[in-house]
Amino acid sequence: MLNKKNRYANKNIIHTINELVSRFSNLLAIAGSIFAIFVLLMQIRSINAYNFYIANYGKIINIITICFIFILLEQIRIAPRKLYIIVPIIQIIGLILINFLSKKYYNIYSYRIAWTIAGSILFFLIIVINWLRLSYSKFTLYQLIIASFVFVITLGSLLLYLPLSTVKGNMHFIDALFTATSAVCVTGLTVIDISKELTLFGRIVLITLIQIGGLGIMSISAIVLLFSVSKGSVRDRIRTLEMFNTQNKDIIQSTIKVIFLATFLIEFAGAISLFTVIKNDAGGVGEKIFYSLFHSISAFCNAGFSLYANSLHRFSNNITVSVTIGLLIILGGIGYPVLLTVFFAIKNKIMGKRYIIDTQTTIVLFTTVILLLFGFLFIFFNEYDGVLKDLSLREKILISAFQSISPRTAGYETISYNSMNSVTIGIIVFLMFVGASPSGTGGGVKTTTLFVFVSSIITAISNRPFIVVRGRKIKESAVNKSVAIFTLAIAISAFAALLIFYIDGYKTMTPVLFESVSALSTTGLSLGITPSLSIWSKIIVMILMFIGRVGYLTLFMSVGSIDKGRYGLIDLPTSDVTIG
Repeated sequence: MLNKKNRYANKNIIHTINELVSRFSNLLAIAGSIFAIFVLLMQIRSINAYNFYIANYGKIINIITICFIFILLEQIRIAPRKLYIIVPIIQIIGLILINFLSKKYYNIYSYRIAWTIAGSILFFLIIVINWLRLSYSKFTLYQLIIASFVFVITLGSLLLYLPLSTVKGNMHFIDALFTATSAVCVTGLTVIDISKELTLFGRIVLITLIQIGGLGIMSISAIVLLFSVSKGSVRDRIRTLEMFNTQNKDIIQSTIKVIFLATFLIEFAGAISLFTVIKNDAGGVGEKIFYSLFHSISAFCNAGFSLYANSLHRFSNNITVSVTIGLLIILGGIGYPVLLTVFFAIKNKIMGKRYIIDTQTTIVLFTTVILLLFGFLFIFFNEYDGVLKDLSLREKILISAFQSISPRTAGYETISYNSMNSVTIGIIVFLMFVGASPSGTGGGVKTTTLFVFVSSIITAISNRPFIVVRGRKIKESAVNKSVAIFTLAIAISAFAALLIFYIDGYKTMTPVLFESVSALSTTGLSLGITPSLSIWSKIIVMILMFIGRVGYLTLFMSVGSIDKGRYGLIDLPTSDVTIG
């Protein structure tokens, strides 16, 4: 009996070791491929600036090759008959060819560009394949979300770092990383003028990153993960179903189809509307189509990137652009569950059928309308004799309405925020802080969090036991989460602002706090300090954007599971504490 237990224990140990080795080989393949792309990119940078790198290029390639030989042996060991052992074989062949070509044709610049692009594409595909295989291992859902965002941001940074992404071909890597982070996190803050510095290739990379970030990494991954439900191992099928909290793969398929269909239909409709009035500096129908698609996608994803130097200032009096962009921002930020609920409610209403508006939809719609009205009225009356003084009544209404919508994490502007008074700036900060709604493309603490937080205060003052919405009680866990998120958001924003204020030596706190909240809420509005940030401040802003996009709870839950504490699940005696 004892020997049987020992054999079982030994088998478990061997299985664990095999799994760890497999995960390590996948991670090594990803890290090695990313580093290899970086190595390739160095070939077409300024030669004089990288003498050390050039001198040691052969050694670097050899080290990477050895790593991939190890990966190949590992893949042959665990799956000798699987087709994907071809991947590390291709990697090794590619590395050998790259090493050979680099030595033979290094002095021919056009050759360097050709095989650098080819090699980068090769390694990009390898990264994707290995990443998907790694995602099937024992990542928690929260860790998978975090890692997916890091993965896409890294690849986006490398693509933007390519000389063909910029007009001058010499973007600093920290700026490429900042731009990619801002795009994937659908923020819109940028340290470069994308209207002047990015080429067509760079703009395509940027809008692709925005689309991926807007849809959500998990939605993109779900398409590939669906394959594992039918073709993968039992473990792969279970993990895929658990990810979507269902036992029915048809629900996953229908959800993903609806998300993608709704996204592309709305963006296409927005692009058509913009095409009728939008103008571009370059001219031509092709450029006009691209401009329309770019701004439609950017608006729906609540990114706020613009191909114009001064955002949308030139369209401040254009009702078509303002209404279209405004509707795209609202639809993108309101969240897919709410959109679907409203759609089916309208459909059933027309057909004379019964329909139900759930509690979350009620809260989201109510809070959204209140915030939009509040923002519009405050900006209109507070800036009536201020920044709006010389404008017509039509322009005042249009600009006030648009600037009430845009801080809801979109980041577009039709008038300069620097010209507004400090009180209006404070309201804008509040609107940015709240942001969009859950499951939407925007950031912020979310409308539901604000509603529950304020309702909990009113409930406490009224001495009522719980929050009630349309005859339903809000769970205590939701109340606790809202308080936690609100507190965390305030603390993180203030702490980051203090750090930037100290590091860069600003004279006033207002633009720094504005920047901090804008980054954390993934809004993208700025009072003009973003391009002048130091490297350390840029890193802080990138961290804020990342936290704001992945979510506070997701970030902290990725660290580990919830600790039950020393008392476990034992029900303990209660004590009262005097508050206030």
